[in-house]
Amino acid sequence: MGFQWSKEVYEESVSSQCWYCTPYEEGWERCPELQADDELRQLVEMEHQLRPIPVWAAEIVARAINYPPLWCPHYSYPQPYLEIVDAIGSQTPLGFVHGCYTVDSRRKARMQDYVFCLDAWLAGVGADDAANEIMRRGCQGVDWRAVCRDAWEVLGERSELKELLVERLLHRERWWIKAMVWDDDARDRFCQDQYLGDTTGAGDTYGNPRFADPYFAELETPRVRRMEARLSELCPDWQSTWGAINDTQLCAPKAFRFLERLIWSIGKGRKLSLPSSPLEQSDVVPGFLRCEDTYPDQREAASWFSAFLTALREWAHGADAVEGLASEVRCRLGERTPVKAWLVRLLVRKLGLLSRVSDGRALLSPRAEGKRGRMPIGLP
Repeated sequence: MGFQWSKEVYEESVSSQCWYCTPYEEGWERCPELQADDELRQLVEMEHQLRPIPVWAAEIVARAINYPPLWCPHYSYPQPYLEIVDAIGSQTPLGFVHGCYTVDSRRKARMQDYVFCLDAWLAGVGADDAANEIMRRGCQGVDWRAVCRDAWEVLGERSELKELLVERLLHRERWWIKAMVWDDDARDRFCQDQYLGDTTGAGDTYGNPRFADPYFAELETPRVRRMEARLSELCPDWQSTWGAINDTQLCAPKAFRFLERLIWSIGKGRKLSLPSSPLEQSDVVPGFLRCEDTYPDQREAASWFSAFLTALREWAHGADAVEGLASEVRCRLGERTPVKAWLVRLLVRKLGLLSRVSDGRALLSPRAEGKRGRMPIGLP
């Protein structure tokens, strides 16, 4: 019997297992767009002709193509996308998925330096004393004396509200430093002398089965609840500030810039403009943390992504590029096979949906007024 596009055929397919954080996650009956998607129909038909799908390919779909970090972009961009291409080319599933809630030790150490500065301010230490200690530790590449001086100036006159907001922010940042994972970090390398929450996490694992989502665990600790109860009494806009502090994930491309904006908000007593609730008028926050090297120029990121999708499409349809990113993609994918072509087309469809409906738009369609970083975009 020939191929027939139906709910049953779709739901039995491997192609149905990679639509996390897209409208297709709703399923056949609740998503008319899915039923009408001719590209998806072709992909399922390709899979039907290729059966049985190799185990390695099915695992790449479930763990890698299902979780490319674009719904919530990742600071290591474009590394995670190229690693998926490498997995397809080598016909080998990823050992570790660099995506949601994953951060390397160098980035954690950089955040620890800023956490130290804020902790020194909270302790009542002068800016020069804080800078002297951090420089004695050998932290390179940042003018820490200028950072501390400017941060102290931004935070301004002390108050119970400011101190409690900084304390709450510090607790959350320490939690991210401790709870985010990497190839060599199983939540067992940083902040081991502090209980900040249950590190087992709960819920989705984002392609890394050993590590469940850590977002909520820290919020449930008695210490955090006490701080937040007092903040709800002191802070007139606590709900908005609560959300901003909670969403300081260190894996985000502009995590350090967001920290900068939060410190400004705390020090100046300003409401923070967020993508979910933008303000008509908001302060232009200067780069007083000197952290522009930790995030990219989003215009370069958007240009790279467009070229990457084009390279994948061309390879899947038989083109042999000889230069630029397209040539690099071709080399990584290696010999063209029907299974690889199916996987690449599936990846293109997934990335296309994510770029349209997710927070990836913030990375790929940057606001004109957004601050540009200088972390290079390119091939690792």
